[in-house]
Amino acid sequence: INSSHNTYLTGDQLRSTSSVECYMSALRRGCKCLELDCWDGEKNFKGVPVVFHGHTLTSKIAFEEIILGVKGYVQSNPDTYPIILSLENHCSHPCQHGMATMLKQILGKILWSPNQAEIENGILPSPASLRGKVIVKGKHPSDTKEEEEKDLPTSDEPEDDPYKDSSSSPQNKKAAGKKPKIVKELADLTLFHGTKYKSFETSIDEPPSHMHSITEPKIDKILNKGGGENAGLWRSYNVNHMTRTYPSVFRVDSSNYNPVLAWSMGSQLVALNFQTSDTPLLLNDGLFKQNGGCGYVKKPPCILGEAGMKTSTRLRMRILCGSCLPKPHGATEGEYIDPYVLVSVHDVKNDNGKESFVTSKVLETESIDDNGFCPMWNQSEFKTATIHNPDVAMIEFSLKESDPLIDDKVANASIPFSCLRRGYRSIQLYDTHNTRSGPFGFATLVVEIDYDSN
Repeated sequence: INSSHNTYLTGDQLRSTSSVECYMSALRRGCKCLELDCWDGEKNFKGVPVVFHGHTLTSKIAFEEIILGVKGYVQSNPDTYPIILSLENHCSHPCQHGMATMLKQILGKILWSPNQAEIENGILPSPASLRGKVIVKGKHPSDTKEEEEKDLPTSDEPEDDPYKDSSSSPQNKKAAGKKPKIVKELADLTLFHGTKYKSFETSIDEPPSHMHSITEPKIDKILNKGGGENAGLWRSYNVNHMTRTYPSVFRVDSSNYNPVLAWSMGSQLVALNFQTSDTPLLLNDGLFKQNGGCGYVKKPPCILGEAGMKTSTRLRMRILCGSCLPKPHGATEGEYIDPYVLVSVHDVKNDNGKESFVTSKVLETESIDDNGFCPMWNQSEFKTATIHNPDVAMIEFSLKESDPLIDDKVANASIPFSCLRRGYRSIQLYDTHNTRSGPFGFATLVVEIDYDSN
């Protein structure tokens, strides 16, 4: 499921502005899981729930404005697959009652209210049955611990939280004390209940509506435990449960972690910072171009436990030419570009039972001077690369301009290896916003692809 982290932020995690437009931009980019960090409002927002990154200098926006924006999107896209509101709830009881009232009054029939008895018995609806609906991910009333551990370091993650204010403000005193329980009115609207991860052996027996949120550093720690057995247990857990992963608290610049390893574990909600168009987000764009760009993609059979893992294979590729390649940032004026192409593989390797993320370069062309209209590379030899996990590997095509100082990124395309076809192929290139508008409307590469049968 196409998922975002701290969706409200326009920039870094400490000082940037919060905006409702970020939610609309993420939805237009294909995101189907939006995060809302909810707190009691102060000053101009006194008495109403607000959304911002707690214990930082980020600005605040009203919870109500976000819900109105989501309603407008669903009304304009009535066939959309369900929108998940991931609530990180720090609010007092009065504000929680206000949140529940706003959800019901603003969304109306768009809000899907689960039958809690059926959910606890393991009866979950399918995504197709929830088209045009908004569903809530939150907390059980009985679970008073924080959904995500980024504000509560543990022995597994001893790093100090850079967002935590060490001053003795009333807000910090409240955070240091007992966490407020979730009111029943809000919990009754919640489909997915976040629970604390201890081990997959115990978690796998929980109801399917119970799920974990796991921070980026813990992904490797989990996989390194048990001699590699945790990878299989995690995949088994994710067959009937949900897992959300999210960036480390130390990514203050709102950069992203590579999502391929979490995808390979079957994690459904691999949340990324949508305000940063770096390589991980571009890989995310490429994965979710499948299935008509609806934001939901079925996991490969090997990750669902329906088939064994495929063996490694060899990819062979050569770049022939490009067409209508734009200038950096889509500029309409300036000198002709000197384009070249870099192709990389983002993959997961199993080394003696231990699974880890690997990136390797397939090829890099030479630069063509002053020709963005129809540069001809005509590589005579195929370049080869090993694909360790054909079901999860992603191929990244990056178009760059050669520059005496720093080479500029021009356009890109990311394609799952499982979607590649043999022969002469046209690769459509996209801008950093995942669109092909304006100068990017006809930007393409012509390549020849071959690989071993598997």
